Amino acid sequence: MTDKPLIDTLTSAGSIFAYLQSLEMSPTQSLGQNFLPDRPLLEALAASTDVTEGSAIIEIGPGLGHLTRVLCKRGSKILAIEKDRRLADTLGERIGEPENLTVVNGDILEVETQVIEDWREGKKCLVIGNLPYYCSSQILIRLYEEWLPIWERCGFLLQEEVVDRLVAKPGSKTYGRLSVLTQLYSRPRKTRKVPPHLFVPKPEVTSAWIVLESLEELPSIPAPQIAHLTGICFGERRKTLLNNLGREFGKERAQEIASGADIDDGRRAESLSPEEFYRLARQIDS
Repeated sequence: MTDKPLIDTLTSAGSIFAYLQSLEMSPTQSLGQNFLPDRPLLEALAASTDVTEGSAIIEIGPGLGHLTRVLCKRGSKILAIEKDRRLADTLGERIGEPENLTVVNGDILEVETQVIEDWREGKKCLVIGNLPYYCSSQILIRLYEEWLPIWERCGFLLQEEVVDRLVAKPGSKTYGRLSVLTQLYSRPRKTRKVPPHLFVPKPEVTSAWIVLESLEELPSIPAPQIAHLTGICFGERRKTLLNNLGREFGKERAQEIASGADIDDGRRAESLSPEEFYRLARQIDS
């Protein structure tokens, strides 16, 4: 890695906008391009995700490469997946052409799982990124439905209200499908807020960093089945479990499922714990 990579000079709004102009581009709102150049904060975020020398890291949306630079300096092996071709093609150059960096130009929602399988060579990964707000929920769903065997820990910068949904408890207004999926298949921790003024350009919302720890023993019911079940049960939040399950399975079968799981079918989905959803899923599976 060179002594003075370009990324170390991109520390202010002025320098960032001037550099983007040299690439004949500006931050694209549709891609959620809000860059975070605060080096001490990025170091703290990497530390909270236990990034160490030898870690295998999938970085989603590296953007200009501020976080990528921090991860590479820690001796990690990085697979950076960037949708914007202009940023992907120049990422290595910006951070000094580190040997431990592989860059893929592609949409994280469309990148073939085999690409990641080939790169990781059987090693469990960390998945890290400043996720685009417009598709963060879709990325999280793919993380659990398709990539659960791949990762051991994740660290994501997300809109704070999304983070609050992931850690929400039953009975709260923010508790929903992603809460159940996240809490059944990992241990989520909201570690800190990140105010808008630290980003370039400044977003209109507060962000937060969340760490997701994988479980040593995963539930026997696959995540897609839980995702499908919660889609049914949260389909109409104001209706009872019997009504929502009845639309899918018929009233009599819905009653059998709830009874077999020892759950009152007059309850609403938002009152059920992740473990109760798991019991429902086992009844359906049986």
